[in-house]
Amino acid sequence: MKPVTSSVIICTRNRLPDMLICLESLRTQTVAPTELIVVDSSTVPLDKEQSFNVIFTPANFPNSRLVYQHTKPGLPYQRNVGTSLAKQQVVYFFDDDVILQPDYLEHMNNTFTKYPHYAGGMGDVTNISSKKIVYNWVKALFGLQRDYASGKFNASGLPTHPYGMKHFMDVEVLGGCCMAYRRAAFALESFDENLGGYAFMEDCDFSRRVSYRAPLFYNPLAKMQHMVSPLARDRVVDTRAMYIKNYHYLFYKNFYPRNRLKLLAFYWSIIGLFVEAIALRNMNYIKGYLKGLRECHANNRQRTPKTIV
Repeated sequence: MKPVTSSVIICTRNRLPDMLICLESLRTQTVAPTELIVVDSSTVPLDKEQSFNVIFTPANFPNSRLVYQHTKPGLPYQRNVGTSLAKQQVVYFFDDDVILQPDYLEHMNNTFTKYPHYAGGMGDVTNISSKKIVYNWVKALFGLQRDYASGKFNASGLPTHPYGMKHFMDVEVLGGCCMAYRRAAFALESFDENLGGYAFMEDCDFSRRVSYRAPLFYNPLAKMQHMVSPLARDRVVDTRAMYIKNYHYLFYKNFYPRNRLKLLAFYWSIIGLFVEAIALRNMNYIKGYLKGLRECHANNRQRTPKTIV
């Protein structure tokens, strides 16, 4: 069976140090990507940076077609630009702050080659703290996002991730830091550019829509680290507000129309987010969630038609 060809897309903004480390881990892959595409929205374009130009060269990636594109900011928009440039059979998305083990692409390509019925898949993130397992029962009770789980969506619409699990499995959710899809998926779907800022859960939204039609997989043999860069990130209050707003939008987009009873699980999970924030003693989380809910309410009022007397 002929191995699949691959396009790797990295969307980045103002995180040059992380980007250099990520590219180095791609340079040492046992199977090189057929294409390597960098979609950059940095204030100072990366192709103006000497350190980037030193590593992003045909000499370092002799078996890869290199593509650089500078765009306006917005992660879903940048992902859509990347997919429009990708020409190969499987399209990988990596965050700019990941470090791949040398055989990551080899393991993933082998799975896509062997199992053509899968529309997409991802590998394992090895630096997820085991301490999170302690809180998993609380997260499960409220239908919150959690790791060391099935990779399915909760009734609330929030995802679970299988990171840390040791066996291959079918999933519904692919994490944005390391997701991959067959290029055919982009003929039917695109990333939702209505999501603002860092576009929390744009990866969950896309994988939910794809998984309604075809299965996705988790391969624990393909390993990487997600370093979660502190560079160019908003304040905690703003990110938590954005999380609530995006969750609200995506729940009503992907879950509520199919089963309105899930509204109960949605509101129960909102309570759970506040319970979790109180347990963590994090007032910024609470302030952010309250801010996000107020903005959701204001947006709903603006969309509600006024009664004419």
